[in-house]
Amino acid sequence: MTRDNRFELPITQAELADAIGTSTVHVNRVLQVLRADGLIQTKGTQITVPDWARLQEAGEFDPLHLHLKEDEAA
Repeated sequence: MTRDNRFELPITQAELADAIGTSTVHVNRVLQVLRADGLIQTKGTQITVPDWARLQEAGEFDPLHLHLKEDEAA
């Protein structure tokens, strides 16, 4: 669940890397880039997304991948 564009991600970078099938180094580098670009902010296990539309654009997110109607994804 999210609140105020924030959510808890109570796992380590190593656990995240294992879950998505990549290396811990790659996860760390991607998170660093996302932070440097202002797309996310992190504090402990809390992640804040200041601008969801900008993050979606950067990730080339298409709500159709989730089989959602366009108006449900907003």
